[in-house]
Amino acid sequence: MPLSDDDIVMIDDSLQHLCRDLAEGMFARPERVCGPDQFMQALKLLVDQGFVGLADESGCGLWEGCEEASHLALTLRNIGSLARVSASLALSVHRSALALHLLRQLGEPVSDDAHLCLSLHGRHGIGRGELANWWSGRPVDDTLLGDVFDPQRTCSGVMHAQARVLLVPVFTQGVLGWQWLEGAVQAVSPGHGLDELHDGAFAVRHARRLAVSADRARVLSREIWHREWLGLLAIQQGCVQQMMDMAGQFSAMRHQGGGLIAGHPAVQIMQADMQSALTDVRTVLAAQSLTEAGFVDLLRARNRLHEGLGVAANAAMQTFGGLGYMRDTGIEKRWRDVNHLRQQSGSALDMPLMSAAWEGTA
Repeated sequence: MPLSDDDIVMIDDSLQHLCRDLAEGMFARPERVCGPDQFMQALKLLVDQGFVGLADESGCGLWEGCEEASHLALTLRNIGSLARVSASLALSVHRSALALHLLRQLGEPVSDDAHLCLSLHGRHGIGRGELANWWSGRPVDDTLLGDVFDPQRTCSGVMHAQARVLLVPVFTQGVLGWQWLEGAVQAVSPGHGLDELHDGAFAVRHARRLAVSADRARVLSREIWHREWLGLLAIQQGCVQQMMDMAGQFSAMRHQGGGLIAGHPAVQIMQADMQSALTDVRTVLAAQSLTEAGFVDLLRARNRLHEGLGVAANAAMQTFGGLGYMRDTGIEKRWRDVNHLRQQSGSALDMPLMSAAWEGTA
């Protein structure tokens, strides 16, 4: 369902009001971890407001209708806005919406009460470039991909504590398909960042394969990774934008050496570095389309963009000096979130191998 300009403005306004309420309520203390019950309340609120569209009819949820440039831009903008409130919340909403999109593409029914999650991380990353070979139709090491995306592997990833359904890729008989897992997260434990989320294994009670043809599997899986990478960049961008704003506010009130540190050349250089990284990401995201050309552009640029956002996050931390490492400033938590996001669905080691394998298709 195409959205009119008025629809887009209304959706933007609705989410901005919702984000403000969340920032002033459940996530008012950025230095503290939001409790699991409150976190699920926030997630349910976004589902109820239609940003994760469980209804059968087309709506305005994340990742719906994103073949249209306006829908894609709206989804990425909304994900970034949520990330300014909480990276964990933005990641959960993004992956729930992406899991719903995948189920719809496979013609699978969706239960209104399903706590859907998605994990694209295999046993050892995403296959050391073999996945790119399979996507492009080149010969692949079936044994390697079969090990990385083994249906019997212990599935792990970043997900909220009350996740009940997990969708994961599986590679069997030369085809990358999908598996529906029902269960619960094991003893909840945070990782390096994204403290509100469990970072570990999912205990499976029931599993079933989702039917997909060999021809459809190749295009669909590549599209899912494409959307996932776009969403991760939008979340990181939102986090860094919030960190930049926090650093700007701090430098405008912190006195040192007889004046505000905002006037110090070193602080101004760090502000410029942050703005440069954000502009780079915005430029790439604004030009994106869910086509093979867009996928290749993002594949080549993802490591560079994540690295630039990491540098920007470090600059925001340095603006605070030693205070930045104190939990009560709130920026330390966002710094860890930004670094943790870079390792999702293809780490800094995975991406060059995948890009090199893809370039070999020329």
